Amino acid sequence: MQINALAMPRVFNQPLTFNLPEKKLTVVIGQNGAGKSTLLNALARRLPEAAYLPQKNQIYDDMRVVELLALGQQRAKNAPTVDILAALAIEPLLSQRMATLSGGQQQRVWLAFVLCQQTPVVLLDEPLTGLDLRYQSRLAGLLRSLNVSVVMVVHDLNYAQREADWVWVVHDQQLMAGTPGDMLQENFLSEVFNTPIKQHITTEGIRYFDV
Repeated sequence: MQINALAMPRVFNQPLTFNLPEKKLTVVIGQNGAGKSTLLNALARRLPEAAYLPQKNQIYDDMRVVELLALGQQRAKNAPTVDILAALAIEPLLSQRMATLSGGQQQRVWLAFVLCQQTPVVLLDEPLTGLDLRYQSRLAGLLRSLNVSVVMVVHDLNYAQREADWVWVVHDQQLMAGTPGDMLQENFLSEVFNTPIKQHITTEGIRYFDV
């Protein structure tokens, strides 16, 4: 999907023209304040067909989970082909009010709210926040099973390396894109994050980053 002349003058030195990979999981990385959230917000405004989960959500304190999900499902044209509620273990929470949930539980509900809309494009700003390792792992599998185009901001380089089909790097007022193998390189990442980053390989051949 071609995105033409996306202007964000406070973040990028010129309008961006780039390709949004279709039916792939694209991960966005970069320093705090580099413009990742601004990029997703601009994409959400440009693409009316996208469902967007920002970092911070309005908390409907008196609304029950089932009522919030019903709002998301109003946008869907068909019944979901994947059991989103089961994947995110939402069923036990349906009767509870949003204000009574933990941060991680709220995040799972908001993810279900977005995914139940069944849009062809999903934009997720730091969706891993508050999720334990079980749900972080489940989320990637769930997103792939939905067969949609996903753009998600993360701070975990190891998650990006493990799960991404494509990586966008926001750095120095530019958007750079490539495969995980191309973009997740020690020297480049050390420059992007202004700190030494090392990649290691375990005896089982698993690659991981640390500082």
